[in-house]
Amino acid sequence: MELQGAADPPTTTSPQMRQRRIDQEIAALFEEYRALREEVTQRIAARMQMIGFAGIVSALFAVSTKLTFGTPSIYIAVLVLLLAVLWLRGTNLAIQRLGQHLRSVEARINALAAQAWGAPDELLTWESGIQAGRRRVRGVPGWVGRLGGWYVP
Repeated sequence: MELQGAADPPTTTSPQMRQRRIDQEIAALFEEYRALREEVTQRIAARMQMIGFAGIVSALFAVSTKLTFGTPSIYIAVLVLLLAVLWLRGTNLAIQRLGQHLRSVEARINALAAQAWGAPDELLTWESGIQAGRRRVRGVPGWVGRLGGWYVP
């Protein structure tokens, strides 16, 4: 018994079909790229708010009573700062994971653009360029940056 209306899919595609598929893939990747960049921006804003909040809370605890090692407020202030630093490092590492994915999306878009449009230069270079700049930092700033999760080695 043979099904009516069922046709075999075409085995070859025309150049226009391939071009349209590549253009659609580039458009989808651009949307993902935009969403990832927005996520990075939001996480950076949240990170800065947390730094400010932790600083204010620590300062209030530190000056709330007489500043001695016998009062718990100094220990609470130090604990708040320590937790904020650990949270900051985790946030920075999460941003770097997003950055790694952004770089892979950049590379994919650049490869597709070169294939589809013959683009001689890369279309997207922001995240790749930023990471390359971060890796060039040496000495104490580089060590602090790697330890703080600002960039991956």
